[in-house]
Amino acid sequence: MSEQCHTMGLVIRAKREKDVILTLLTPEMGKMTVIAKGARSLKGPQMAMSQPFCYGDFELYKKGDLYWLRTGELKENFYGVTSRLDALNLAAYFCDVAIAVSEPGEPCEELLRLLLNSLYFLANKTYPDELIKGVFEWRVLAMQGLSPAVHRCCGCGKVQDGGFALDIAQGELFCGECRAKREVLGDGLRIDDDAPRHEWVLLSQGALEAIRFAISTPLGKMMSFRLDDETGRYDLSRAGEKFVRYHLDVDSAALKMYEQMRGK
Repeated sequence: MSEQCHTMGLVIRAKREKDVILTLLTPEMGKMTVIAKGARSLKGPQMAMSQPFCYGDFELYKKGDLYWLRTGELKENFYGVTSRLDALNLAAYFCDVAIAVSEPGEPCEELLRLLLNSLYFLANKTYPDELIKGVFEWRVLAMQGLSPAVHRCCGCGKVQDGGFALDIAQGELFCGECRAKREVLGDGLRIDDDAPRHEWVLLSQGALEAIRFAISTPLGKMMSFRLDDETGRYDLSRAGEKFVRYHLDVDSAALKMYEQMRGK
């Protein structure tokens, strides 16, 4: 006898084979694998609910250890995301990160809210893409307890300097003077007597303030700041990307496509 259930969820991956294998991000049951039977014969609600970035109310039934899609009610498809190739790749990267940090059976309401908000901003071009990307990355890191020590220089305690650099591996911030004292070796690498090489990322003051804001402010206010400087947005995004790659081990093909389109 099959067990039926309802859940709100977002399709963060859709793999089409004989059937469509969906990965859903749900608030109470975390990451779920759901099968939509018959990829080529799907129609009506099943078709609408089997597309990437679709958010809605899923009616499922469980047979054995597997969940199957019966039907559902679409709430949002974030059409604006799929109409821009760069936004599409960026949205897919966000989903790759969500897959990496979520677990089956573990509630992830905050992560789902963050992802939905970020997709909404992308779809509606509410903010520059680099700003949305950077804030998403730093919020995810904060949720995972991986926020770096960025509120002051870890060497001398300075809060403002204009020459800050973030050690990606150690998650430590140093001003220009303290960084110079720690034997900086060209191209952003440092050699310490008792540590392997570490990668540095230089941060403008605007980017640093944005990181501080993104990791500490409530989710509902995460975009309540201004960063009009294009260099600052690039620094924010680049540092977040490097931190995510190093600490969450996310290697996203979608991100590589996004960067190629942006000429990075």
